[in-house]
Amino acid sequence: DLDCRLMAKFFHDEWLYDLQNYHYSRALRSIKQQEDVPDLLVSLLQLMAERRELNIQPVMNQKLRTELLEATGFQLFWHEDPEDEQLANYLYDLEAKLRNEQIIDFVRAVSPAIYRIFMRLIQLKIPDITNYIHNSKESSYDRWKFESLHASENPILQQFHSESVVNSSSLTELIVQLDLPDSVKVAAQQLRELEKSVRNPLAHLIKPFDEEELHRTTGFSSQDFMKNLVDLASYTGIHYDQANFYFDQANAVMEELLKEK
Repeated sequence: DLDCRLMAKFFHDEWLYDLQNYHYSRALRSIKQQEDVPDLLVSLLQLMAERRELNIQPVMNQKLRTELLEATGFQLFWHEDPEDEQLANYLYDLEAKLRNEQIIDFVRAVSPAIYRIFMRLIQLKIPDITNYIHNSKESSYDRWKFESLHASENPILQQFHSESVVNSSSLTELIVQLDLPDSVKVAAQQLRELEKSVRNPLAHLIKPFDEEELHRTTGFSSQDFMKNLVDLASYTGIHYDQANFYFDQANAVMEELLKEK
């Protein structure tokens, strides 16, 4: 009996450790080996593992959302549009990386979020901006259609000159010219600088890259960058609770569900 209790305690400690570090697929594997675990717990853990894999399709389940909300008060997802939810999910994943002090992983994964946020900022002022972008299936970057830009009726687009690829650099050049608050423009420029200043050191990693090195290279902390990402995403209509991290809310619910078994 003592052995059973010790095993149970070991499982529980190990499982909590995985939860607190957002290692959901490992937590899921170990919970499946336990008996009489509440179905709702397994479902929720499965979806958190999907989120860490950046798959949001299975997460956007209305039936489960309602069931969880009624049973636990936890909101499974906040956006009806999958693209909005995907961006929020990128931010959850980036914050999880920071909380685990995975600075290199954070910096390497930040580009898709920056690109999406910058496109959304531009779309607030130029909803049809994608008409001016040639989608390059074969190369890694899309390209600006300069003829269309210069033929457009929008004076900002007529005057717009940049390198031909659509990247965070040319998007920032456009953002700065739009009628957006200065705080938004400054945050966008800082994110652009982050990307630029860390890409080279990371490409030729000679020494360990940590929080200190990030601060030395950019003058900012990873928290500053995370805040910029969240502030800009929120400005474009993304729901993100900065005070109560989404995965921590999910963890609290899962711990409760496990206690109830």
